[in-house]
Amino acid sequence: METVKLYYDNAYTMDFVGKVVSCEPKGKNFAVVLEGTYFYPEGGGQPADIGTLGGTKVTDVREKDGIISHITDKPLEVGAEVEGHIDWNHRFDLMQNHSGEHILSGIICGKYGCDNVGFHMGKDAILIDFNTKIPAEDLPVLERTANEAIWRNVASKVTYPSKEELEKLEYRSKKALEGKVRIMAIGEYDCCACCGTHVQKAGEIGMVKILSAQNYKGGTRLEIVCGMRALADYDEKTENAAAISELLSVPTGKIAKATEALLKERDELKQIISRMKWEKINNIAEKVGETPKACVFAADFDSKDMVHLADTILDKTGGTAAVFAPAGTGYAFVLMSRTEDMRPMAAEMKEAFGSKGGGKPEAVQGRAEAKEKELKAFFAEKGYTVF
Repeated sequence: METVKLYYDNAYTMDFVGKVVSCEPKGKNFAVVLEGTYFYPEGGGQPADIGTLGGTKVTDVREKDGIISHITDKPLEVGAEVEGHIDWNHRFDLMQNHSGEHILSGIICGKYGCDNVGFHMGKDAILIDFNTKIPAEDLPVLERTANEAIWRNVASKVTYPSKEELEKLEYRSKKALEGKVRIMAIGEYDCCACCGTHVQKAGEIGMVKILSAQNYKGGTRLEIVCGMRALADYDEKTENAAAISELLSVPTGKIAKATEALLKERDELKQIISRMKWEKINNIAEKVGETPKACVFAADFDSKDMVHLADTILDKTGGTAAVFAPAGTGYAFVLMSRTEDMRPMAAEMKEAFGSKGGGKPEAVQGRAEAKEKELKAFFAEKGYTVF
């Protein structure tokens, strides 16, 4: 017998009493079925409700063939009358975001004659996919129109039209529907086939905010938040803006320009540092001269700088170069040669110092936890001139 979907009677009911029809093991948990339930099962892009049932945690709710299973952490006695409690914050968050998505999707589909072909309500935001490209300049207008529906506090209405009524009705649906169809209408903004839970008045949504838009499979993917999530997003961005404002010592309204100036200054400094490093590389290479086997220690060099130095040395000598630079408590190294395979040398370093690394025959990179004098002595013994 199918489970009675009481959440359709009243999405605002959080506490109820239900009779346990069955309780079966499901991995480490249990699948509990009631005669009727106010717990919404995952479906239509909307996550399941959570809460408690008979004092046990309900971590998931699933529906299959009309039977709704509550996934609990403990078993419940078949035939027992148990108290159910739905987590209201979780439920209302889903209601706010699902209803907000409906309003925005209805507005977009109505304006562009497109379809909502994808919908996923994640933990932090909602993703909506449309099979049309939405101009970026239209997004603020679309967002404002959705929020005007909220400000007007339009009502939502659920109906179950007959087959004849359904054929005459203009409504959104991702697939062809048969049998009893549940239609959710929110004012004149949207009319859609939907099995989810929704707010009664648009004002309860609070706010709809588009976070991002990107091209996706020839259409547009929007990331949005509504209600409490929109407030949380605003709070986070406000805190970040205030922190950046304090760091840059400018009003929050000027942090973008200040950041732009800071990035420009950074790029200029990077160019200066790059030129200085190339000068340092050329100076070291000049000092090495035509030494066939050179071991060089350089400070303030990253891996790219070390490769450039080794390569510049080899351009002059055509031989072999070992370049080291401090890294943490040890040294990063680059072994390069135009005449021999450097992997055996890397293997000897591994045996001597427990170094790690790898690469091609002509170039090996890695790291050794060793002291400078130990490395210098090692390479001097191998016939290298140490610089």
